[in-house]
Amino acid sequence: MLGGITVGRQGMKSLFGIASFSFCAFSAEAQVPLVGPTTEWVSLGPDYDFFGDQQTGDSASDIVGTAADAGFLTAFDDAGTPSLTDGSIGFRIRLDDAGGNGGNPSFERNLWVGIDADLNGSVDVFLGVDRQGNANELAIYAPGSGQNISPSTTTIANSPYTTYAISAANYHYRPVDFTTDGGTTNDLTTGSTGDPDYYLSFLVPFADVVSFLSDPPLSLSIDQTTPLRYVVATSTQNNKLNQDIGGVDGGVNSTTTWEDLGGFTPTVNPTGEVVPEPSVAILLAAAWALVSLRRPARVSAVTR
Repeated sequence: MLGGITVGRQGMKSLFGIASFSFCAFSAEAQVPLVGPTTEWVSLGPDYDFFGDQQTGDSASDIVGTAADAGFLTAFDDAGTPSLTDGSIGFRIRLDDAGGNGGNPSFERNLWVGIDADLNGSVDVFLGVDRQGNANELAIYAPGSGQNISPSTTTIANSPYTTYAISAANYHYRPVDFTTDGGTTNDLTTGSTGDPDYYLSFLVPFADVVSFLSDPPLSLSIDQTTPLRYVVATSTQNNKLNQDIGGVDGGVNSTTTWEDLGGFTPTVNPTGEVVPEPSVAILLAAAWALVSLRRPARVSAVTR
């Protein structure tokens, strides 16, 4: 309740985000620390994901995280230019176990970061890491033909909008090391440092995301100041989210909307700075106006 105005579930989530995460906004002038410590990234938490809730028995695809040990993070590089639409946007996801062979850990599934760019509750574009089977690329994909407003209605287009060969310049996979990354442990599920969680980090050119969203049918104009929110998921398929969804306990077949399920992150701009959703900003302005109206008028002292 703000000055007599009730703020809804998502509004409260945004307000909590403002209080909890504004302190860690990532400098838009810095390069994306693809290999560097997680302390140089911005958490998209807070209490990020449930342990052991991925749906295919593959712990290497289980997204994990807590308030103290972030599970989903972002970073941004504005390329050092005046433009607000160039540079690179990066994401880091914490996974429960190493994939691949024991002597050569590698992620061998699909990982998706979906973006709700107009804040209307549907996923507008997917940024993907495709390492399923013989694939080895990053890509930007359109969502599928469904409503894309819940896990069960969300699919991914068969053909990518654009792809990038995976290289050391845009992809990194390594074990967590809390002595340099911050946090409390290397292994969230057991507390043992003998079986560490793994960070998957990747980045894509921000201009390509801007270009996709500006094309019909979306025709959205975004830049590094635009409010966005994300979903993150893993899968064994290129066109469906079927392993784990960040921030949700299971739920890959849920008909509940992303909004009500809690699958969206707090609303942030691409640099990672938390911003209020437009409806919340209006509520805050109205609440402040009510508070101002209730203040007693000052009476000026009269000097005789």
